[in-house]
Amino acid sequence: MDNRPPLLNWRLRLIWLRSLLVLIITLALMVLQSQGHSGYRLNELGWLAALLLPSLITLLSHRVGRQRHAPLLTLELALDTILFTGLIQGFGGAGNPLSFYLLVPALLASLTLPLRSGMLVAALALGGYMVSMSWYQMPAMDSPLHALSHQLSGLHGVGMAAVFIALLVMLTLLGQVIQRLMRQQQRQQEQAIDLAGRREHMYQIAATLADQAHELNTPLGTLVMLADNLLHSPQLPGALRDEVTQMEHLARNVARRLKQGDDTPLPESLPFSELLTRLQQHLRHLAPTLSVTHQLDTNPNVANPEGWFRVLCNLGYNAMDAGASRLAITLHDRDQSYRLQVSDDGPAHAPSEREGMGIGLTLVSTTLEQMGAQLEMELGPRWTQARIDWPRELAR
Repeated sequence: MDNRPPLLNWRLRLIWLRSLLVLIITLALMVLQSQGHSGYRLNELGWLAALLLPSLITLLSHRVGRQRHAPLLTLELALDTILFTGLIQGFGGAGNPLSFYLLVPALLASLTLPLRSGMLVAALALGGYMVSMSWYQMPAMDSPLHALSHQLSGLHGVGMAAVFIALLVMLTLLGQVIQRLMRQQQRQQEQAIDLAGRREHMYQIAATLADQAHELNTPLGTLVMLADNLLHSPQLPGALRDEVTQMEHLARNVARRLKQGDDTPLPESLPFSELLTRLQQHLRHLAPTLSVTHQLDTNPNVANPEGWFRVLCNLGYNAMDAGASRLAITLHDRDQSYRLQVSDDGPAHAPSEREGMGIGLTLVSTTLEQMGAQLEMELGPRWTQARIDWPRELAR
């Protein structure tokens, strides 16, 4: 990536432009001399060599501070204008079409420099053109410029000056407009980059918070299911029932505060599609990169939707722990029962390790048995599938 100041890049490009100009004019002089025209005087060739002087200034000062490149570029463009005017003096003055090259430094100044510096270079270009129109060295009699210089009428010279002034003003204003538009575009790009950086930072914060919320929700969900199973167990001593009940209420309240959109309790009966919608919203906050899709052949009402929600959340947590990117849920209507299949493509754990993820799936199975459903797990190399079957008469 180029970290050089933009004005330094312009100064370095001008080295190639000046060198190309000097080379072209030198080759043209050599061709004219080979065609039998008179050669040019030493002072004219000296002006041609002097055109490279601003390039020498660039090479000697290209390592200066960023703030000094603007005045140095102004100086170099001003020298370009003055030196080229001196060259034109020996080539027939403003009668030579090359005199319109004075527009180039003015245009470059308006594109790169502040308005005051651009106007200074434009004034020098206009002054140089007017000087070369009224005072210049007479070309040699056998020079190709001689006839051109003497056949031009005074009115033609006034017209050429008017055209030059019009072009100079237009290019100066156009350069300033383009420069302003470039600055606006640069500010917009910087604002867009800054906004993208802030948005990425917010995504990182959201992902961190989601990961922390997931780390809290997983044990809390397990704790709620464990407490609920203990309360339904007849072997639980009566002395511990109050403590387990208090533990369940506390874990449920904390888990509810971590869930978005769960401020109101679930009703006693809920369509399965709405239950999956709440599941998608819940998992979206915990794992934004997890794609949750569902396909329902039927949409029965389920009793105990909080229990079903905990079961589905636990299966989603297991998929997230396994590094899954997709969670696919399907529901089929069988003859006397419904079959729910929850599949994930978690690659982070081998089947043997997924079998050891242990207590969560055990609690899911126990909760489903209490609701009259059965769980069957299939751990494959590419997909892990949980199939849940429950009788039709248990659905409302």
